[in-house]
Amino acid sequence: MKPSEPGFSIRRLLVGWQIGILLLLAVAASGLAYSLMLRSFNALRELELTQIANAIARHGIDDDSDDASSSNKEDPGDFLSQVWEADGSLAYASHSPPVPKPNKMGNYDFQYGGRVWHGHAQNNDGLIILVAREQGARFWLLRDISLPLLIILALLTVFLSLMSWRLIGYALSPLSALRRELLQRDALSLEPLPTQTLPPELTPLVDTLNHLLARIDNLLGAQREFVADAAHELRTPIAAVRLYAQLAERSNNKTERQAAIQNVQESAIRATRLVEQLLALARLEPENTQAMEPVALAALAREVVANHSAQADAKEIDLGITEAASGQTPGNSDELRMLLNNLVDNAVRYTPSGGRIDVSVLATAAGIELRVEDTGPGIPEALHKKVFERFHRAAGADQPGSGLGLAIVKRIAERHAATIHLANRAAGGLQVRIVFPL
Repeated sequence: MKPSEPGFSIRRLLVGWQIGILLLLAVAASGLAYSLMLRSFNALRELELTQIANAIARHGIDDDSDDASSSNKEDPGDFLSQVWEADGSLAYASHSPPVPKPNKMGNYDFQYGGRVWHGHAQNNDGLIILVAREQGARFWLLRDISLPLLIILALLTVFLSLMSWRLIGYALSPLSALRRELLQRDALSLEPLPTQTLPPELTPLVDTLNHLLARIDNLLGAQREFVADAAHELRTPIAAVRLYAQLAERSNNKTERQAAIQNVQESAIRATRLVEQLLALARLEPENTQAMEPVALAALAREVVANHSAQADAKEIDLGITEAASGQTPGNSDELRMLLNNLVDNAVRYTPSGGRIDVSVLATAAGIELRVEDTGPGIPEALHKKVFERFHRAAGADQPGSGLGLAIVKRIAERHAATIHLANRAAGGLQVRIVFPL
């Protein structure tokens, strides 16, 4: 089973590998031991047969050999011996019928009585001596020795398997403790997990979990703050709609009723815009990634300026493109259009009648620069960072708004790795520069 498959168990994998390696080593060791024992038995058997033949050559044939032969004929066992005189006559045979006289001296195997024998023949001054043992005797002896060894080996394998299972379980106990601690936590408990008592192998994993918990905690905190701020901001237009609706209902004067209805419509428009900006800001959360593609900022700037031309004309504002450098930057066209819309919309709102708004796209050494300049009141330098916070509006602002426009601009710029620079113009007004890296 692969680690990526469902039901994968580290303990079973480790124990399985250990048992497999143990069995492999046991089989290899048993085979080697069997081979060494077989070679040793063969050497000892041949030495034994040689020594028996030498003893017969030195001491000759006993006078009671007939009785011994008779006894051997009744119970020949697994040992065979025969002796031939120099003239070729058979002097002694332990088995009947006798084995044919060997044609060569030394060690060799032969068939006799339906069984295989290993014999040793030697010539001592014309006296041919043959001694042999049945081959099966060697295997029976090896079996009697090997069987207890195999039983011990099997018991040892079972014992080592059980010990490995227990030891691996003990080694993995920190993971079980970590699991229990996580299960005991409630859904809102995002405190970091302790790492002081963890083994070094688990510390990177827990550090990663703590990093993830911190990110989730920050995200939930931002969402709680966002919801609280949204509820607070929506309360004003909704309360206004309710108030103006009650005034329109109670008023008997047509002019007052029309004014109240107009105020209801304006409050509803403000609430609608606020909800749209809240939804746009929610879509710009870090986890909501969008596909990037080459975007021509110059073409996008022309489109946005054209869409706001009617609004600018109504205030007699000169809105136009001063420079449109060619080139593309990787980004999301919908988000960049939203960024430009917010910048130009803010500029039109706060630029007085008869003012001027210049939009330009420049190619610089640092990257492609988007610039929006107006002749409005500007922003005090002390508030240049503050204005990018959600729902922040400058004190005394006479234009309706939600305080989300520049927050949306900042979020989109961050998603495109762009930098924002605010500056008050010497001739009056605000300059907003957004630099997209190459």
